[in-house]
Amino acid sequence: MARPLGLIHCGLADASAWDRLLEALALDVDPVLIELPGHGTADDWDSSRDFSDQAIEVALDALPAEPVPVIGHSLGAVVALRLAVEKFYRVSSLVMVEPVFFAAVKGTDVGDKAARDTAPFARKLGQGSDAMATREFMKLWGDGTPWDDIPEARRRYMVDRIGLIAAANDLLWEDRPGLLRAGRLEEIEVPVTFVEGGESHPVVPAIVDVLGRRIADAEGITVPGAGHMAPITHANVVAEAIRGRLQWGEVAGKS
Repeated sequence: MARPLGLIHCGLADASAWDRLLEALALDVDPVLIELPGHGTADDWDSSRDFSDQAIEVALDALPAEPVPVIGHSLGAVVALRLAVEKFYRVSSLVMVEPVFFAAVKGTDVGDKAARDTAPFARKLGQGSDAMATREFMKLWGDGTPWDDIPEARRRYMVDRIGLIAAANDLLWEDRPGLLRAGRLEEIEVPVTFVEGGESHPVVPAIVDVLGRRIADAEGITVPGAGHMAPITHANVVAEAIRGRLQWGEVAGKS
């Protein structure tokens, strides 16, 4: 019988971003494809609400009542982390691919570098140049495909949603939910697997290091030659690395 597996995609993507990884996993699973607010077929983001609050609500509505493995990528990985901290009874294991939880390295050299490197994107977005802002964003966090080679429909999809990247800043840069407060990450008791691309921005391994040191059952995996979009560009390698870390069943020590 197929077992449920939760998946939360990265910003500017949709549920189809998991197609290659699911095929490569070759497991009998029933994918619970959680789409972030404003993405895919999900409801629009309600700008009167915190973006990650709404994302967590969407995830809880989609996931089964029993704890299941959850995989998140980029922004989706940080949403998944919040789910594992605040709603631990719904998560039996956690995989975070390229988590962009910048707040974890705030005030460090690599955190400052990330802020500088994202400044051109933020500046263009603030000027209302959505297309240019999306170009800048994809230079840092895309799969390396030149902008003009991306299909027009996909370019338009991303440009139309680029403002949602800034909407997630309260989570990613400011940690509004307080996930980094003393003791919170240490309370995670399920297996946690971090996946980073060997060619990704240096802020990612720094974030993984900070988070991984605070989580008891944490394992880190680096995918050689991969960048930020490893679940798509290196799906087979990622699948092989995480397959054995997906666990179903009761959450240890919790009820």
